[in-house]
Order: sequence, then structure tokens, then C-alpha cells
Amino acid sequence: MNRKVILGVTGHRDIVVTDKLKRNITNLLVDLCSKNKEVILMSPLADGADRLVAKLFLNLQSTFQGLKLIVPIPFEQTRYMEDFDDASKQEFLEYIKVANSVVEVKNTEGCPYRSVGVYVADKSDILLALWDGTFNHKSGGTGDIVQYARDKNMEVVHFVCSRRYE
Repeated sequence: MNRKVILGVTGHRDIVVTDKLKRNITNLLVDLCSKNKEVILMSPLADGADRLVAKLFLNLQSTFQGLKLIVPIPFEQTRYMEDFDDASKQEFLEYIKVANSVVEVKNTEGCPYRSVGVYVADKSDILLALWDGTFNHKSGGTGDIVQYARDKNMEVVHFVCSRRYE
């Protein structure tokens, strides 16, 4: 067993979740959990990518010890939940119950979502990006955070995802 490893997640809210995507993420998580004494996942728990990775990560708690979920959020919790529909709010609250901690990230980047994305990237050893690979130049968007991490020579594991454009 090695040290601890901190994983961050960034990704789209509207990803198409496939069995292959879940399998690929789970395989990576199992590999990291089997090689490290402590694995921490930092997920803002937005709909889509953030929650998918959190769910797959938490599913491994019965197999591996030393797994922790930290939830950095861009606003105070009540304000953040305004971004979610009723079912999503309930799901978010269920995740919060099992999280080890919730961190309200200060807006240091001029955009709360960019601030939380930068925070996650900066605190992570590995950034998991569930991303379609396009740069829309939106501050705090997945492409923006991936570019930020790559500019800092951080390890980024890119899971190519299709999106449900609504």
C-alpha cells in the first residue's frame, strides 16, 4: 500500500451515462483504491459527472477502507441547491449525509463555478474529467478546468463522454 491519493472530478451535467463509462471509471477507482491506503474524492456533487463518480466511488466503500468524500461547493449550501430540481435536491442531500466534509469555496476567480473547479484541481493529485473534449470558453466549464489543470501540468484522466443536449 502506498500513500493517500486525492481525486478530483470535473465534468458535464448532461453526460450520457453508459455501461462502458461506468465500467471504465470503476476500473480506475478500484485500481487506485487497491494501491493506496487512503483515497479521497473531491466532488462538488453537481448533477451528471460529479454524482456519477461519487456514486461509483461510494459503491466501493464495502470493499475498500480509507475512502473519503469531500464536497467543495461554490456557494452556501441552500443557495447551491437552488441550481437543482426537487429530485436532484433530495439526491444531493443524501450524498451530503455520507460525505466526510463540505467546504464552501470562496469566489477567488470572479466566477463561483470556476473558483470551485480551480479549488478541486489544485487540491487533487489526479483530476478525472468526464468531458466531450470541446472548449466552449465558459468560465468554470469543464473545458476551462481541464485547460487550467493541464496548464499546471497536473495529471488529468479524460473519460470521453457524449452529452444530452437539451
